[in-house]
Amino acid sequence: MKKILLILVAYFGFAINSSGQFIVSNNCDSAYIEILSLRFENANRQLQSEKKTNPNNQYIDYLENLESFLSVFISEDEILYNTYQDKKDSRIGRLKTIDENSPYKKYLLGNVYLQSAFAEIKFADYLSAALDFNRAYRLIEENTEKFPEFLPNQISMGVLSIMVGLVPENYRWFLNLLSIKGSVEEGRNSLLKVYESSLHNPEYAYLRKETLFYLGFVDFNINPNQENIEQLLTAVQQTEDPGLLLSYLEINMLMKTGQNDAALLQFQELENLESYFQFSYLNYLHGECYLRKLDFRNANIFYKKFEKEFKGKNYLKDAKRKQAWAAFLQGDTAVYFQLMKEVPETGNQDIDIDKEAEREAELGELPVLNLLKARLLFDGGYYLEARNVLLKTNKKDLNLAQQVELTYRLARIDQETGNLKEAKLYYEQTLLTGKNLKKYFAGNSALKLGEIYEQEGNIEKAREYYSTCLKMNFDEYEASIHSKAKAGLERVSK
Repeated sequence: MKKILLILVAYFGFAINSSGQFIVSNNCDSAYIEILSLRFENANRQLQSEKKTNPNNQYIDYLENLESFLSVFISEDEILYNTYQDKKDSRIGRLKTIDENSPYKKYLLGNVYLQSAFAEIKFADYLSAALDFNRAYRLIEENTEKFPEFLPNQISMGVLSIMVGLVPENYRWFLNLLSIKGSVEEGRNSLLKVYESSLHNPEYAYLRKETLFYLGFVDFNINPNQENIEQLLTAVQQTEDPGLLLSYLEINMLMKTGQNDAALLQFQELENLESYFQFSYLNYLHGECYLRKLDFRNANIFYKKFEKEFKGKNYLKDAKRKQAWAAFLQGDTAVYFQLMKEVPETGNQDIDIDKEAEREAELGELPVLNLLKARLLFDGGYYLEARNVLLKTNKKDLNLAQQVELTYRLARIDQETGNLKEAKLYYEQTLLTGKNLKKYFAGNSALKLGEIYEQEGNIEKAREYYSTCLKMNFDEYEASIHSKAKAGLERVSK
């Protein structure tokens, strides 16, 4: 469960129109908009003004908690986390005084507990996170039963359902014990319902940005569908004043769909970030974009900037490894080995990409030049260049694991360029020859075959390959790949 929760992005609440003891003033409305845009200084000015006018407004507590949570989740700053935890109980205490007949009481409390669970996971406080997640689920479930027409419940329950649906099978007993239910598909449908309402009902227009954010996460990471992805990307790009959070989503979507040059252009739009909360992870992504373009100088600039500014511990091992790759691809093996020696002493290895960097450092071997170059070019969407590099590679010079990787990368290129017949052959070959290796290539090949057959309408074959993927064990990206296969199997088993 820890691995699944670590790949999830921050969950946040949203504005309310009016209720019981709440005063939704212009100051609060403005603060809410600024918080969701990650313009926290502007939000604080609005909240300070509200405190002078309405010092007992309980909405202030929720908005301050929302801002604190996002600050902690984005920065991974332990000092901010401790401050957040110190203030959380008093904020919850004040929110508990809301009238029981208000649909906002349990709804806001549930959101605060869910936000708290995410923050606690970031700092490895897993017992507290499990308790807060359970509290959040109970509160939102009760609120949904008591106020079934209260639309904001659907976002909270949608996120909770997705989280539950991603939990691996070996943890399902724990959820069953607590009578916690949910699935990715149910969660997505709840979010979609809110999004559609936000488009057609002005009363719910304020919910649009956050539902877009969550739908983007689901459709890009769990439930891939090219038509849905294109629609979501268009919707994000057409959003007026998207703020830094939706801009981050757009960059992420562009990078994950091989539109590296478009992502670099979007970074140029964000050059003036002084009014926003420091989002250091964007420097890491900026470095990734340049590395995929084989622009090593600029890649190193942003990786180093990320290392200097980031207060957390995730992605630091990989940033170090990527700088080592840049040195290797420029022919400097001495610098490569020096940087790789620094990987074990850098950051931690809670996430898959840092674990992969750690394993590569422990191995102490040089990468295969053409395989590495093709991997980066593929990730940037430079498919023709990646294929040309692979075709220049002599298979006889490679060991078994490297041969499997070569076949896998050819399959990925064929799939992305629409040559599905060849892609399926290469994936089958990868699965056959790599099934006993600890690398992720065979496992992901089974997942990709399931996705292809699902898109083609061959449900029986899709079910077969999703099931095959879930039966496989490997050392790299297993939790992420299995979660996608599990969600796929649920879709084709209805």
